Amino acid sequence: MEMIKKIVTLIDEKKGLQIAALDVQGISPITDYLVIASAETVKQTQSLADHVMKRLKEDDSLTCRHLDGYANGEWIIMDYFDFLVHLFTPEKRELYDLDNLYGGGRKVEAHD
Repeated sequence: MEMIKKIVTLIDEKKGLQIAALDVQGISPITDYLVIASAETVKQTQSLADHVMKRLKEDDSLTCRHLDGYANGEWIIMDYFDFLVHLFTPEKRELYDLDNLYGGGRKVEAHD
């Protein structure tokens, strides 16, 4: 849970928008937590991904197991096994609507 809070903080540091953290244990067969955020441009989603990956590797020795969508940048998925980070442009976030797809997940309060 502390790692999820850290990721939310890292995204917030770089001005990520509409940050949501969900506990999807028992709902998703592939992960325990989702962090979903938006950025205004592709360059910003890529910058957010770079920042999160760099800090998790440096601070916590965590390496992203799988990265998808980085080149296009409209929807970037970072797979850390126990949690997934989804970074969207506003249009793609609205289109795929993961917030509602996993609406049964419990919201994680990530700010103190």
